[in-house]
Amino acid sequence: MDTPDWTAKWADYTPDKIAITSYDDNKSYTYSELNTYANRLVDKFTALKLEEGDRIAVLAEHGPEYIVLFVTCQRMGLILVPLNYRLSVNEIAKLIIDCTPSLLIYNRNHKGKSAQLPLENIKVLALETVATYYLNSEIHTPRTFHIKEDNPLFIFYTSGTTGAPKGVLYTNKMLFWNSLNTSMQLGITFRDSTINTLPPYHTSGWNVFVTPLLHKGAHVGMLERFDAEKILCLLELNKTTLFMALPTMLFMMQKTPVFKEVNLKKLRYIISGGEKVPSELVRFWKSEKNIYIRPGYGLTEAGPSITSLHHKMAALKPNSIGKPNFYLDIKIVDKDGETVAPNEVGELCIKGDIVTPGYWNNSVKTSNKIKKGWLFTGDFAYSDQDGFLYMKGRKNDMYISGGENIYPQEIEVQLEQIEAIKKAVVLSVKDEKWGECGIAFVTSADTTLSVLQIREELKTTLVAFKHPKYIFILDDIPLTSLGKVSRKKLHAFYHQLKSQQ
Repeated sequence: MDTPDWTAKWADYTPDKIAITSYDDNKSYTYSELNTYANRLVDKFTALKLEEGDRIAVLAEHGPEYIVLFVTCQRMGLILVPLNYRLSVNEIAKLIIDCTPSLLIYNRNHKGKSAQLPLENIKVLALETVATYYLNSEIHTPRTFHIKEDNPLFIFYTSGTTGAPKGVLYTNKMLFWNSLNTSMQLGITFRDSTINTLPPYHTSGWNVFVTPLLHKGAHVGMLERFDAEKILCLLELNKTTLFMALPTMLFMMQKTPVFKEVNLKKLRYIISGGEKVPSELVRFWKSEKNIYIRPGYGLTEAGPSITSLHHKMAALKPNSIGKPNFYLDIKIVDKDGETVAPNEVGELCIKGDIVTPGYWNNSVKTSNKIKKGWLFTGDFAYSDQDGFLYMKGRKNDMYISGGENIYPQEIEVQLEQIEAIKKAVVLSVKDEKWGECGIAFVTSADTTLSVLQIREELKTTLVAFKHPKYIFILDDIPLTSLGKVSRKKLHAFYHQLKSQQ
């Protein structure tokens, strides 16, 4: 079955509507231009003898050129592989070896890294050269493209926080149904606009707002790097209606000098996720800016539009990730695969056309994660009596101490209820007496806060066996390139301290 060519449709319906704007260099492409440029690039890639199923690896920040590549790959059945340019040359080389691209495209910022990669028998082009071609060439043969719904469109490499990165296949079918889920939940129309500051090597940089808004013929603004003050000004200047940000980004935005000054009345919702969305963050933006933050849940292997908490329920269901979106099924199961009762914790499973067909070059991992159409997410969750979902953390994060199952996220929530604590992260380590124990890392603006004070506060909110054995007060929590907590760095910090004892 074919998938509609969204860009061609909007180029026909609203050719002069601005589709993409880069706020780094003020480039803008209309839907007509986007359609034309992608057609020209199809001619170029055909001349390079690229064929359906070939991979195109890209080492570049997000921007209009990347969107042209996306449309081109969709039309030709090519697979776009956005590489994490923040990785070391050695780490990127492993991804190149795994996905075996026919073409590598890099921009000027990453020319040095690209020159050090193993690129034997791989064509190489500068992104600037690609852009020059499609901007200056002429269409040779106008044509209609047949976009196959089961064709992979992306390979997204997971961050590797729990092991080596895995290449997740993302198909045209997933793209369509994710867009529909997102649009249904948020009422997206051609009148909407967003500003994307998320990187292209993560599914959220494409599939939270970029592709759903392109599907709707709306406007997508782009900024290569997140800048808290600049993004606030751009949101006001462009009367942006929808925005996606991780909690870390939102905390940075509210601390800027311009936060109180900017007018964000056109901003209907901020979507947040990727990590726990603190209820105080939701309350702060509502009280200070009258803006609703809608927490949700997604993952690279599905969606990423899986659940959403309606803004009117944010105060009534604090810390919930909401309810499942329209076109998917979920269940929560125990270790035997049986569905659990409300308020019982189990593994969250997802089924529907938004689920990946599997992992690139990894049939074993695919069969372990996808069983009879159900994706076993590896995330622990529970549902309350009203059907609202709550996360309990990664399956791999749960630990057993003295025979008791302990979920780090539950401890983190209680730690962050302590007024002096800004951020808390709980990990587990091996323990000679209990098998495993918890270690907590917290940040605070109060320089007088002590570990003893924290322990006293926890006595009133947590049963003793859930208390972390070790608590560290840090200046900052280390983050990954996407702005998530870097548990690898925290583990390394802990082991370094232990080795010095």
